[in-house]
Amino acid sequence: MRILGEFSRRSGRIERRFTGSERRMLTNLAGGVVQAMESADDVASYTDPVITRLLPVAYPDDPDAAAEYAEATRSRLAAAKAEAARRLVADLESAPGGVVRLDEQAAVRWLTAIGDLRLALAERIGIDEVQRDVRTPHGMLYAWLTWLQGSLVEALEAS
Repeated sequence: MRILGEFSRRSGRIERRFTGSERRMLTNLAGGVVQAMESADDVASYTDPVITRLLPVAYPDDPDAAAEYAEATRSRLAAAKAEAARRLVADLESAPGGVVRLDEQAAVRWLTAIGDLRLALAERIGIDEVQRDVRTPHGMLYAWLTWLQGSLVEALEAS
């Protein structure tokens, strides 16, 4: 049974119609991820819980190895996450009638971006709070992002 609003496959593409409110919510959340990732190399940002969650320390028990790994990868990973969030917004903005049509590569990029949006939201509002009461606005948004990501996974698996 198909649920209204889930991603579906049509003519080799994965698509979903987004309402104006959904597009605005996703754009706002993606903007927060972009902003966080653009400041990821600033030493002051190392204590930002969103940055810590999206760019975790690779070797928590070995500060030297962690610093070496971060130096080699942090900027590239932050740039990739920011770009995925920007592409999600660009796809939403260019969607005729709100219908986003994705090829498989774009759909995988969306999965990553939605995952980052969920993680960032969870860090900003406290995941424990969300798990206690999904009837709050933030809890409902987190639950919707989770459902949206799951719907996209199912559409990808249907290939």
